[in-house]
Amino acid sequence: MKRSLPRSLDDVGGMRAARWFRESTAGQWDNFGPDAQREQQDRAIGRYGLVDAGLEWSVASSGWTSAWRTATWEAMVGAAKAGAFDVLVVGYVSRFLRNLKQTLIAVEDHLHAAGVVVLFADERLLSSDPGSWDQFIREAHEAEAYSRKLSKRVGEGYAAKRRRLGVPGGNRAPYGIIREGKPSVLRVDEERAAVVIQAYTLAAAGSTDWEVATQTGLAKTHVGELLTNPIYAGRLRTGEAAGIAPIVDPALWSTVQTMRERRRTRAPGRIVKRAYALRLRCACCSKYLYGDIGRYRHPAPTCEGFLAARPDMRRRRRGCRDEHDRRIQGHSYPQAWYEDAVGTLLGEVGSLDDLTITEAVRLYGEDPGRADEFALARIERQREEAAQRLAKTRDIGTWQATMLRLDAEAEVARSPRDDRRMAPAEVVAYLRSLPAMWADSGPEGRRALATALFATIDVEGYQRMEYTLTPEATELGLSGALPAILEVGAQIGEFGRGERI
Repeated sequence: MKRSLPRSLDDVGGMRAARWFRESTAGQWDNFGPDAQREQQDRAIGRYGLVDAGLEWSVASSGWTSAWRTATWEAMVGAAKAGAFDVLVVGYVSRFLRNLKQTLIAVEDHLHAAGVVVLFADERLLSSDPGSWDQFIREAHEAEAYSRKLSKRVGEGYAAKRRRLGVPGGNRAPYGIIREGKPSVLRVDEERAAVVIQAYTLAAAGSTDWEVATQTGLAKTHVGELLTNPIYAGRLRTGEAAGIAPIVDPALWSTVQTMRERRRTRAPGRIVKRAYALRLRCACCSKYLYGDIGRYRHPAPTCEGFLAARPDMRRRRRGCRDEHDRRIQGHSYPQAWYEDAVGTLLGEVGSLDDLTITEAVRLYGEDPGRADEFALARIERQREEAAQRLAKTRDIGTWQATMLRLDAEAEVARSPRDDRRMAPAEVVAYLRSLPAMWADSGPEGRRALATALFATIDVEGYQRMEYTLTPEATELGLSGALPAILEVGAQIGEFGRGERI
């Protein structure tokens, strides 16, 4: 149930407070720096009788363009939705976000919906106070207006410098170009310029960004930026002259753009990674594969562990003589291959002999049931929070009452959950039905079943699949009935059992 929001600062006493810090760039230190923000927060927490929950998030990101897209922001919102705190204390309005639209979305659609309010310490504003709404909107608007005006002034300064000196403004010159002197001018870095020419030559010959990155030693994301920047052809993105001689011939630059456009297979915009039934993880680099148009795809195509079957990427371009060898090399494989392998594995459960089924039922009957691990983890976290509050408030009576309540909850959480136990006949029916359940289920049903059975599934290309079972599946006796490893690539369509480890 949604928590009620306090209507004024007089109503926040005793509520749990968390802190939000933001700087525009890493290492920024100004009048609104972290120390100043913390002092404002300390005064607000003491003034209004808040309880410091010990939670804080700090991010170095533009509040106008990107702060709400960061993992730190997501973690803060996630903690709010999980009920970890009641009030988010922000030192200054401008340190929250400098974007009016995103501020309103964050406060009204995310935090307020989770029962969390925002306290802006500098202006003594509470986001849920109806009497402060006008001032809250005005402050958020002024924060964004400042950023917009600053961006306009900086742009005008760069344009004036470009007209006066014939070179673009800014601090960071692109790869292969050096900015030097006062006032600064651009010149070509001959050593790195050779790498730029190599990258363009490879791209014009048909190499992908990953292949260019591998052969030049650059990061893949860096290659994409390098191959699309017109400054290497002697002009800026605005069409003006760059003030330096072209590093690559303009015709070569245009050829590379044409090659990249031909190879592009989707419209520009956010990449949608589809969630398929299996949560597959690369056994080499521990990165998770993602479902993409009927395939499970590795996010890093150059991962050597995932491509262990192939001797060299060049062999793939020439074409392998062995059809089977060619089919099991690559950084993505059809969705059906992996999911059929799991279906074959579950088929072994459905065909277990009566002796094995009987043993599984016996083990299940002897197991008294597992404790509620999630509840125990929550209780332990609340114990730590109570200890932190005791250190601040010295309220022994409240601490003792909290500990007694948590002790009682822990006792219940540790007791067997007999009401959820299955009868022997139900255990047998469940085990026998697993193959049909997998075969007859759609994507959502398969995902739910895979989540219930497999804690992790690690794969090496389409060669080997190793998994660990969930505690529930282990409790049902599946760990003794199934191999821990599948040699899935031994022969397409046939699956070998690996030795249990």
